[in-house]
Amino acid sequence: MFSFADRFNHPLSAWNTSSVTDMSFMFAGAPAFDQPLSAWDTAAVRNMSGMFFHAWSFNQPLDSWNTASVTDMSRMFAGAADFNQPIGSWDTSSVTNLS
Repeated sequence: MFSFADRFNHPLSAWNTSSVTDMSFMFAGAPAFDQPLSAWDTAAVRNMSGMFFHAWSFNQPLDSWNTASVTDMSRMFAGAADFNQPIGSWDTSSVTNLS
């Protein structure tokens, strides 16, 4: 959606994401993006692969996300150099790809 949007850094926290099932590569190659997303409803999401791939600046808390339905988290934070947030509380029991 915002893949390779070099200068994109607009707030998206008010978006209704309750029906979204695929967030793959959503911010891939968006190096300036660093906005809060903790209010997003991610309960229906199944694919988060590459979501923050090379989103160098992104470093927002995501520990409130419901990840119980996610099956693919491959390359989710690959190249996200600044990301340093706790995600240990995520439910990854459905994840089949963490490569």
